[in-house]
Amino acid sequence: MSEQTPLVSIAICTYNGKKYLAEQLESLLHQSYAPLEIVLVDDRSTDGTWELANHYAERFPQLRALQNSENLGYQKNFEKALGLCRGTFVCASDQDDIWELTKVAKLVSQIGENLLIYHDSEFVDADGQSLGRYMSDEFTMVSGSNPYAFLFFNCVSGHALMVRRSLLESVLPFPSLGVYDHYLAFMASTQGQIAYVPEPLVKHRRHEENATDVLGSRKPKSRYKITQTRMQRENEWLRLCAAMSGHEASHLANCLWNAAKNRTHNLVNPRFGYLVWKHQGRLVQIPKKKSYHGFGFVFRQIWGLKAKSLFKFS
Repeated sequence: MSEQTPLVSIAICTYNGKKYLAEQLESLLHQSYAPLEIVLVDDRSTDGTWELANHYAERFPQLRALQNSENLGYQKNFEKALGLCRGTFVCASDQDDIWELTKVAKLVSQIGENLLIYHDSEFVDADGQSLGRYMSDEFTMVSGSNPYAFLFFNCVSGHALMVRRSLLESVLPFPSLGVYDHYLAFMASTQGQIAYVPEPLVKHRRHEENATDVLGSRKPKSRYKITQTRMQRENEWLRLCAAMSGHEASHLANCLWNAAKNRTHNLVNPRFGYLVWKHQGRLVQIPKKKSYHGFGFVFRQIWGLKAKSLFKFS
């Protein structure tokens, strides 16, 4: 292996994903780039996913398939899979997407000195048919060194990113709350720079079993419970960002955390609302939906969970 052709690893996590797994594995195994290793970690599937993964591993030596002794959950399973990767560059993969066969080669050729690179994605339905929408329709894609943008929102999807292994080694293990791709994007932006490729290199499948709901197509069963979980996750994220001193956004992150930490058990948080209003240009760079811009968004940040439960709004 030469310096011109570094090893690239792909970490794919599976859980009861047999229905779409074969199509995804075919797109990974036939990437135009080499050398390549694929590390598949199954989280105790019961639908034949593990048997299918083993079938592929027997045929393709570049695929290593492992199964957990117990169910770890989405976040910890990706932490394990990414940590097992040996490549200079590491990609993450969902179990139900379809990659363009030149994806890895294009990311390697364009990563330069950046710690992380990511790309646009096309939404497809359960049958793999285009929905006519792209990730870039939903989010403004951020590049460079801009940790402020990631204090509230994220535009870097796990299935679209490739990172240097040196970044992984500096940030593992992942925090217990939150999502690993947001964490990696923030950390890369505080330690160096990230790059964006404005080309859809993955067909990102949307169906009822998805772990995330990027398009907001699901109806929440309990608005209060959704709001409570969101507040807890946001507070823990701000606490984490505030604890990471030394980056340009650390002071604002600390101020936001101190103003937000009581939101889950009080009525109003005027200080938090004021900070969001004052720094809205920095904090709301990513979402394109109008509901996230202007006074309406700021107004929603003022209310604590008790007020939201009384007045039934999110």
